[in-house]
Amino acid sequence: MHFTTTVFVNTVCIIAALGHVEPTAIITRDVHETEMFYYEIRPELFNWTNGADTGFVFTPSLQNYPDLLHWIHYKFNSKNRHGYLYGTPPADSSDRQILLDIIGLNKKTYQVETQVIQLNIFERSEYATNEVRFKINNLNVEDMFHEERIQYLLDIFRQNLWLGSKPNLYVTFLASASDLGQRLPLDPNDTEGVIVNLGSSSNFSTILYDLEKEISPLQKMNKCPKDFKRTSVERYFRANGFNLDWCSFKLVELTIINQNHTMNVQDRISSTKHAEENVWELMESLQYSQSMDGDTKLSVTLLIFMIFVIGIIFSIGVFRWNKKKKLFF
Repeated sequence: MHFTTTVFVNTVCIIAALGHVEPTAIITRDVHETEMFYYEIRPELFNWTNGADTGFVFTPSLQNYPDLLHWIHYKFNSKNRHGYLYGTPPADSSDRQILLDIIGLNKKTYQVETQVIQLNIFERSEYATNEVRFKINNLNVEDMFHEERIQYLLDIFRQNLWLGSKPNLYVTFLASASDLGQRLPLDPNDTEGVIVNLGSSSNFSTILYDLEKEISPLQKMNKCPKDFKRTSVERYFRANGFNLDWCSFKLVELTIINQNHTMNVQDRISSTKHAEENVWELMESLQYSQSMDGDTKLSVTLLIFMIFVIGIIFSIGVFRWNKKKKLFF
């Protein structure tokens, strides 16, 4: 948040130096409660050419405010130089129209432009009552918005694992694993991983229940095998470029709220707090692995200390025995 605010202030200073920048026509997007949306910010939005020698900075914010709402997030993809706004409108949305300012800076020409995005939030006719939660190891959040990856992921469940969800399956939550508390990879070139929730009002399929039973032994492991590939449904995900963390795979039945909204207990708590505080139970297994690593280090340290103490006691005993032996002779 501090970084976003700083960039916003710096961009405002540039605008003040260059003169007032009038936004172009407002772009409207219709989104639904509890369903993840995303909007791709391209240089073409500001009539700029995305050349190889050109850099861009996009600074989105709630209109007349320095930052975004807690449930709206922003990522920049350095590969294609596109920005991505994404998030899940909460079920208790009080504001049905949200205006976002996107300030674009062309770093080659120092030209500044502004675009306004209007989000129209609608109620869903049917809310999810069941969720599948998992982590994808080999992708970052911005990768999920490229080349229809989200549709490929949904189709795996619609066509193979959860056939009954075909009419109403949608993404209810998406976030970077590091944003939810997991450590960043040591190698900056490694992916952070993506946390995904898929929701539907359909009952879980027999295939999903069988899969949950199949991977249940993994829940007991201190550290999940990163390249575990032996599930019966692995081929569906690998064929579409998804490497799942099967230790984090969960089926969750949601609690019905007010007869027409569905939300689990953790999500209900987070609806009154910032999204950064929403570390839901899927991350427990990931954090458990990290805590077990810490416990292992502590156990090794205690073992070394005990061996050291025993060695000292043994040395004192040998010294006293040798002393008594010399006095005897």
